[in-house]
Amino acid sequence: MHSHWTVTESAETPKAEGCSEDRLVVRHDRDELALLAVLDGATDKSGRDYGGRTGGALAADTAVHTLTGIPVTTEPGDLVTALTTGLADMRTTWGIAPDDVLAPSAVAAVFLPAQRCIVRVGDVHLALRTGDTWEHRPAQKAIDTITASARAAYLTMLRLAGVPVDQLSTDDAGRKVILPLLEQQNILANRDDHPLAFGVLDGRPVPTRHIEVIEIGPGVTEIVIASDGYLSAAATLPEAEEQLRTSLAEDPLRIGRFPATKGVAPGAAGFDDRTYARLVTP
Repeated sequence: MHSHWTVTESAETPKAEGCSEDRLVVRHDRDELALLAVLDGATDKSGRDYGGRTGGALAADTAVHTLTGIPVTTEPGDLVTALTTGLADMRTTWGIAPDDVLAPSAVAAVFLPAQRCIVRVGDVHLALRTGDTWEHRPAQKAIDTITASARAAYLTMLRLAGVPVDQLSTDDAGRKVILPLLEQQNILANRDDHPLAFGVLDGRPVPTRHIEVIEIGPGVTEIVIASDGYLSAAATLPEAEEQLRTSLAEDPLRIGRFPATKGVAPGAAGFDDRTYARLVTP
């Protein structure tokens, strides 16, 4: 059974300089990989300032602090509990009410080699290679499919009416249409009683149904973890970048094959921050 893992490719690219809400955590023990995590802080919709950070950056940094100190032998459920406790303390520190739907939050995928598993809460792309076969577990959230489709439909109508792409990139009328949904969607977060519910790390308990534990079988030789600023957990970093570059050139508004809740802002390097890590074992 493989046990020694190596990070062969990794990258962290903010959508705009100096304001990334993604984080990559890599821990080693005696020169062996002991933990790797990709964290994606939720895009802030509150306009609040947390000591010079957005809510998404604050949530991601809080999770990084927890993962930096936690024992790497921690069981998956206890790991999520520790992350939740750290974020609950963060809410207390900043005086954030329990029912605040705009509270800082993040999603994460954490690889624990000692446990031979990945713990995922929320929409982070994963891919596992066994032999010549890749098993893809894309980032998916039902409410995002709904809001992205609504935005795409509205912007498509504006394009058909003759509104230029540049104008819609500068002033995203579609995002304005769905903004009330985006601002309220965390009412669905960490609920256990609705098909549109989803898991997120925000200081509130995460129901078991929203905690994925992906076992790493003995035949798995490669793992890719990527935030949803990429279109997928592609087999290599150049492939992931090329896939994204081609798609953005064809559809900067993100209203075609890969609809999203936001497009590419003028001067931005993508429609979202993006983080990629590929791990291999002999």
